[in-house]
Amino acid sequence: MAAPPPPPPRPRHPVADNDDLVGEILLRIPPDDPTRLVRASAVCKRWRRVLADPSFAARHRAFHPRAAAAAAAPVLGVLHNPADRELDRFVPAAASSFRAAAGDRRKHHILDCRHGRVVLYDYDSHYPTDGHIVWDPITGEQHRIPNVMDALTHPAVISGAAAGGGGGSASFIVAFVGVQNWERHFWDAHACFYSSETGEWSVHINIHLDLDGYHLEDRPAALVGGDTLYFVGKSGILLRYRYGLPLRCGRDILGYGITSADVLSVVDPPPGAKRRLRLGYTVVMAAPESDGGGLRLGVLHRHKLALWDREEDGSAAAAARWVWRVAIDLEQVLPWPVGNTKGKERACLAAVAEDPNVIFVGTEEDGVFAVELDSLRIKKVCELGKSQGRFFPFVSYCAESFLSQSDSDTIAKASSDCGQFGDLIECIVIMILVFHFLYTFRHSWDIVQFNSNPTTFAQDKLRRRTAGSIQQILLTGPQWLLSRVPRQ
Repeated sequence: MAAPPPPPPRPRHPVADNDDLVGEILLRIPPDDPTRLVRASAVCKRWRRVLADPSFAARHRAFHPRAAAAAAAPVLGVLHNPADRELDRFVPAAASSFRAAAGDRRKHHILDCRHGRVVLYDYDSHYPTDGHIVWDPITGEQHRIPNVMDALTHPAVISGAAAGGGGGSASFIVAFVGVQNWERHFWDAHACFYSSETGEWSVHINIHLDLDGYHLEDRPAALVGGDTLYFVGKSGILLRYRYGLPLRCGRDILGYGITSADVLSVVDPPPGAKRRLRLGYTVVMAAPESDGGGLRLGVLHRHKLALWDREEDGSAAAAARWVWRVAIDLEQVLPWPVGNTKGKERACLAAVAEDPNVIFVGTEEDGVFAVELDSLRIKKVCELGKSQGRFFPFVSYCAESFLSQSDSDTIAKASSDCGQFGDLIECIVIMILVFHFLYTFRHSWDIVQFNSNPTTFAQDKLRRRTAGSIQQILLTGPQWLLSRVPRQ
């Protein structure tokens, strides 16, 4: 007798076989929590392939525009150096379930954060010149920077795409600037950058400073125009490093008619702002494109934040001028007082390169708040607690570390790990169903045996408890379960 034909395959929903429709659905995933994208990539191979497509990152960014007035840059949390070194350096935002990947250790000190990467200094390093690490809190990847000069004390990390050097989002450069006092009245400024794409250092720039007290403040630099960094000095001046010139021209900058003063120079602050710079009540950031996209300086005096923009004409710093824009009364916006009766501000200011329209104001007691400068809307990011110095808002739009083409292996590995965990859960469920079936079958068989011969059933019951088939299955079950787990 011929075997019956197999049943027809179960019809699949048309959406499941259409990558375009699946992509349109995945585009709706909010960008404020990158872990949702990782979970979605672990659903099946088709979703993983759609998310790993290089075009999906650009489409997702276009679908969730950062420049829209209704949505600020997604802040996943705040990085700081807590007073208690046993605590985590990363504090997640209240509206996000994102948690930083491994790499945050008790002897790591946060130095800078930009474009989804963090510069740490590892005090456990055997050599002081190899203590700087670039850490990706999303993927956990760490890149150690070799041979950092002692004079280069203040780093600033920039992604390869933002630096404009031809590298993708997976590459980055770390610009270092420092000031050294070789003798009593001789101060020199140094600047250099390291490229992860080439693994080499750029040409070293060195200029002489005329005045004393040029040590740099322990605060992040401002990235302006995609090729210029501004560092704040303790004497109330700004140090401008145009790293884009040696990045484009290479080590032979003299052959292009570029001098050291064109690359590294001193910028004086607005009138009356030098004292505020020395006290630390300022934030240096880039102005929005609607206001020219130049350098912007926010000066906090008591509860008012005055914004100054620097308008430059050409590359010479002397040809620029400061223009006062607006004064914002933070006391009318924030739910707590910014300054006390003595005029000593308690707030710490910060900014991010991803959204120049937002500043962050925070204290240890009240937490960190994001303030939109155009609409004056506020949003509490997180609590802060006792901290050593400043905080660094961590912004990573769309989890680009997972969605870029160069990091497609990372998303494949993450989703593969999640897939193996799902296979293990499936095996456990199958084992439970098998045990349930065997128990039901054995119970039914006991009823049949008891009805047929009650005396024999009572005598065999004790022996079957110790040598039954259920016990054998329980003993061999773990071996079968391990054989079902996918191997690497």
